[in-house]
Amino acid sequence: MSQFLSVLLLLTTLTLTVCFGVAAWRQSAGRDVEFTATIPHRETGWRSERSN
Repeated sequence: MSQFLSVLLLLTTLTLTVCFGVAAWRQSAGRDVEFTATIPHRETGWRSERSN
């Protein structure tokens, strides 16, 4: 019975840790800097830049 309670406590602790970690990660994700806004919207790659 003691081993069952130890495993149950361990699983509860791990579950709560994961839940609070995900919640903190999601809250901090709203304050991230948007890096894609600084990328110029210019087409580069294999296509030619001159228009026909």
